[in-house]
Amino acid sequence: MPQLRSSHAALVLMATAALWLSASSAQAAIVSFVVTPQTVPGASVDVALRISDLGDAAAPSLGAFDLDVVYDPAVLASPTVLFGDPALGDQLDLFGLGALGPTATPSIGSINLFEVSLDLGADLDALQAGAFTLATLTFAPLATGTSSLEISINALADAQGDPLGATLVPASVTVRPIPEPATLMLVGAGLGCLLLYRRRRSSA
Repeated sequence: MPQLRSSHAALVLMATAALWLSASSAQAAIVSFVVTPQTVPGASVDVALRISDLGDAAAPSLGAFDLDVVYDPAVLASPTVLFGDPALGDQLDLFGLGALGPTATPSIGSINLFEVSLDLGADLDALQAGAFTLATLTFAPLATGTSSLEISINALADAQGDPLGATLVPASVTVRPIPEPATLMLVGAGLGCLLLYRRRRSSA
């Protein structure tokens, strides 16, 4: 009887360990924005769409994505899109042999970004970075205000074509009015007077 209990306890421990290992291997990536700058004085703004928390030169890696970026069309114009990471290149096209896509399909208030890697799954797992930029979107402002930036996933797959879980992190862009020339002149005159006053005081 004691032997039966000990073997039962061992089985429970083994099953618990297996569940823990499978849960820890079910890693979720993070898809987020990096906005430069977040507050825009009537100029364009670059928004990097990034993925992170993948395996760094290990599984899981990214094999395909089909994402929608949603924004306020009253505040921001439809963006231009540059795929790939500025420093690392296109991490879904590691050897420069091409991929299915990438394509950017705009509609009112959103843009669809799509790419499927044609690299071997083993190469993606072995060579892809753990975090990189999928695409950089450049928005021109249309009006003052704040536009939220949201991500929705149509499909996200790892190197083997299996679904890849992800946490989505939204962001925002604020467009503020450009200061009028008269205001800039007043600020400049005030700074000039302050500098002149400090020089006279130091010389005295």
